[in-house]
Amino acid sequence: MRCPTFDFEAYRTSWELEKRINPIRHDEDAAQAKKYRFLLRVPTLVSATEWAAETEIGIDVDVVDYPRRQPNTFILSTHTPWSPHFKPGAPVCIGAESWEARNGHVVLGDLVVHLQRLLNWDEKGRGSGYQGWNGAAIDHHRRVLGGRPLNASVVYAQLPGWLHGEVPGLEFDVEVRNRRNRGFEVL
Repeated sequence: MRCPTFDFEAYRTSWELEKRINPIRHDEDAAQAKKYRFLLRVPTLVSATEWAAETEIGIDVDVVDYPRRQPNTFILSTHTPWSPHFKPGAPVCIGAESWEARNGHVVLGDLVVHLQRLLNWDEKGRGSGYQGWNGAAIDHHRRVLGGRPLNASVVYAQLPGWLHGEVPGLEFDVEVRNRRNRGFEVL
């Protein structure tokens, strides 16, 4: 999923993420990843008139009942995006409909795209009464931007097509070895 608008680093512990040391670099260590640093290169507002080219968001999947429960999210950037979904010192408001409603049938790649859309103000409307954490930003989005995204030409990260069945996935057969050994072998 790495692309011009997205990159990431994976870590085992919060301390390593905070210090930016010992990132996971090898596929064989990937199962140990619990903390992530998402680098979202989607220009976003940090005030009504100021922009940031990139936003860093921390992700912690070491939560009870993950992936049925959304991961913890936190802003790592020195700036806080000026949006109804971001508030200094608070988790990113990713919305129950984008995670819990899927009952665990969601991957971190889906979260990447969702966060990119939130940064670009490219989200389905929530109705005229929605205020989120920043009513002024919502008013600006309606009044100044006419409800449109900040940048309609942003290309979001793409999940691999095989992940959601759009193209044929990996092919393999499962063969039961014998009745005593309930293990299996991927061929």
